Amino acid sequence: MDLAVQTRGLSKSYAGVHAVDGIDLEVPRHSVFGFLGPNGAGKTTTMKMLLGLIRPTSGSGSVFGLDITTDSPRVRGRVGYLPQEPRFYPRMTARETLRFAAGFFYSGPADAIEARIEEMLELVGLSGKADRPVKTLSGGETQRLGIAQAQIHQPDLLILDEPAAALDPLGRRDVLAILEQFRATSTVFYSTHILDDVQRVSDIVCILKDGRIVSQGPLEQVLAGGSESVFVAVVE
Repeated sequence: MDLAVQTRGLSKSYAGVHAVDGIDLEVPRHSVFGFLGPNGAGKTTTMKMLLGLIRPTSGSGSVFGLDITTDSPRVRGRVGYLPQEPRFYPRMTARETLRFAAGFFYSGPADAIEARIEEMLELVGLSGKADRPVKTLSGGETQRLGIAQAQIHQPDLLILDEPAAALDPLGRRDVLAILEQFRATSTVFYSTHILDDVQRVSDIVCILKDGRIVSQGPLEQVLAGGSESVFVAVVE
């Protein structure tokens, strides 16, 4: 299997408490990988280890064959990341925000950069609000801007931390529809605690609870259940 992400026994502990406890992940290229679990399950910690933002306590991981510890700068060059609560300069417009982000990856020509910015604004449905300050955008629009910023340099892997969880149903639908469009060009690794989101767009699912994997595999197989699969529904 051609994998975008692979981990073996990946663990992270804080003062003896296991935030992530020996997980083995396999994320195929050009898949939409749903990382499902309740808040505090260890999803964000796992993502930050994959990005090289925190070091594992034990175990190993790779992104496109690059070690997440020793090759983390090269890993980040191939990854687009959206944190759970993205922050932007409030007075900058959506267009200026993407131009600022593009400046970290592109050096020119300027018209090609502007064309890429326009392409991303259209993709996430912000062309009509491209020149409005970020502080005037709604929560859903801000989240879509975050996805555009993560995708601006055409990364091979998108890591998105709860990209739709804080949105209303229409906002979630829009964000998930955008994620589906990236399957052809990128691998999408996104976390959520909402089962319905996983059912809508994911090819592969991993369920995490208390830092451990409960179930992992193709969506249909995981949802079919079995002796080792347990699902807990939480009404918020």
